[in-house]
Amino acid sequence: MAKTEVDKGKNTDAVAMAKSIVSSQTEQITQMQDMLASL
Repeated sequence: MAKTEVDKGKNTDAVAMAKSIVSSQTEQITQMQDMLASL
C-alpha cells in the first residue's frame, strides 16, 4: 500500500510518510532475511 502511495499519491505529507514506511520495512525485511540465512 505504501508503495502505491509513493507512486500515485498526491498529498505530499502522505507521500512522505509512505516513503518512510517503505524505507523502514525494507530495512526490516533485510534484517529478517539475514537472520534466516544464518539459521
